[in-house]
Amino acid sequence: MKVDLPLIDIHTHIGRLPGVVGEIFTPDDLCYICEQEGARFMLASSASATTVSQHAGVLETAAMARAHPDRLGGMFWINPHDPAWREDIPLAVGAGFYGVKIHPVLDHYAVDRAALDDVFACAQENAWPILTHTDVDGTPMSAACYEPLIQAYPDVTLILAHLRLGAIPLARRYENVYVDTTYMEAVVVEVGVAALGSEKILFGSDAAEGFAVGRTPGRPRPPRSYASLLAALRERGISETALESILYQNARRIFHLNV
Repeated sequence: MKVDLPLIDIHTHIGRLPGVVGEIFTPDDLCYICEQEGARFMLASSASATTVSQHAGVLETAAMARAHPDRLGGMFWINPHDPAWREDIPLAVGAGFYGVKIHPVLDHYAVDRAALDDVFACAQENAWPILTHTDVDGTPMSAACYEPLIQAYPDVTLILAHLRLGAIPLARRYENVYVDTTYMEAVVVEVGVAALGSEKILFGSDAAEGFAVGRTPGRPRPPRSYASLLAALRERGISETALESILYQNARRIFHLNV
């Protein structure tokens, strides 16, 4: 079933996923989801950046962006542990990447300015929003740990995935801070809308995990679809106007998308 609202998914992945050797998602898998489920566009980074190497992930993402510019946009997964990470910046710029993705949990570093100042400076220089995985509240990778970086880089748009409780005060307090819906229950999104307004929330899914991609994946996951995620949000009473903002309009504005 296709969704009946325009949808941009800002949080997807290709590449070799962690957890199971041989679990790989391809650009064709994401394009299959777009076609079958009616998504307008996806922003994707390669998980190979953490399971293989940053450079391998950037090469995969650049090839994807060049092959499918009408469906898929690249995100630059940066691992600040890699002493050569900056060498991939020209490749990301040349491939027209739309932003930066970081994952402190998978790449094993605490969130602080020592770890991420250079990454935020890179994002600022290239006008790239940053999408980051935030760990559960109270950990060294939680949303609250980003506040010194938010204050130091007010021109850098920061999207705190996932919609953790600790992310809500930051998104309320700072104009450049947003959250996403990735892997969050619809009731949590409802709370986020009530606390922040729909203009502060973007739609993400971590597709293709759980989505039908026309083949059997290496690691079975609970089935999901855009239609089922949208239906769950509607069941929580989130208005159609708010849904259009979350699913589509915010992403177009923040990432300067013409889709």
